[in-house]
Amino acid sequence: MKKTLNFIILFSLIGLTIWIFVSNNDFDNFSELIKSTNTLFLLIAFLCMVLYWFFEAYILHKMKKTLNINTSYGSSLKLCMIGQYYSAITPFSTGGQPVQIYSMVNDGVPIGTASSLFVNRFLIYQFVMTFYALFMFIIKFNLLYSEAQLALPFIVIGCFINMVILVGIFLFLLNEKFVKAFLGKSIRILHKLKIVKNIEKSEEKLNNTLLDYKISVEEMKKDKKTTVYLIFISIIQLTISFSITYFIYLALGFEMGHFLDIIAIQSLHYMAVSFMPTPGTAGASEGGFYMLFKVIFPKKILSFALLLWRFIDYYLRVLITGLVTLVDFICRKKKVRTN
Repeated sequence: MKKTLNFIILFSLIGLTIWIFVSNNDFDNFSELIKSTNTLFLLIAFLCMVLYWFFEAYILHKMKKTLNINTSYGSSLKLCMIGQYYSAITPFSTGGQPVQIYSMVNDGVPIGTASSLFVNRFLIYQFVMTFYALFMFIIKFNLLYSEAQLALPFIVIGCFINMVILVGIFLFLLNEKFVKAFLGKSIRILHKLKIVKNIEKSEEKLNNTLLDYKISVEEMKKDKKTTVYLIFISIIQLTISFSITYFIYLALGFEMGHFLDIIAIQSLHYMAVSFMPTPGTAGASEGGFYMLFKVIFPKKILSFALLLWRFIDYYLRVLITGLVTLVDFICRKKKVRTN
């Protein structure tokens, strides 16, 4: 039922986005823009997305080795793409890691080890993404303040939420009892508001999650060299992902925009829409792009640039990773039947 609802919301928002484009934009010049677009730069933009997957698979593979999980790089790449697909079709991208853990458990990895791996990955990603965006916010504040004031509240809220998550994790490590008590009270308040149905089940789930975080951080402390290395790789990975918009900019024949400006705005765009509860942040991503990238793209090109970016960064990603997920599902079914 939840899966069906996610798809209904997703396709409704896609339809709404298309309607907004059609009703508010003149598409007479789209055919000319398509003809004049540099396909080489579009291909590079697509390769940036593929490289992001390869880096993610490499990070997962490196972390598997640290936890003494002996699998091939190919299996890590498949695991990465399955996670990408489920993250893209679920609110807050929450579906990816649980499915990845389930996939690893099916391959014979203990659930505690699999959970620990993805908690570690989440911590590294959260740390890198938050400070990456904060750094860009500081160095590009004047540009944002002068050219994109409407987007500033969303960026601040996004950065604040992600920072609270990080601080919450570190607070737990410093004072486990305080955090457990605070979150326990929060669950009871949510129960009174009828948001949480079962208090005991929620508290048990919370305690298990906090335990996973604690174990994972302890493991990261033991191998500081690998942790620092993976943080560095994650910075490169995010920069490659944010470069998709830069190559779309070049594909449309522009050269005056600075690479740092574009990846900075793209990282802040990510933060601004990260707390939106729609699958793939559909609707919010398009609106955020309009508000922020008007600084970079001329108004008559902005809609076309948005369509190119969204097609490569989201719809094409869902299509390719969805196909990989489907093939994996079919292969697993066949394997079960033969056994």
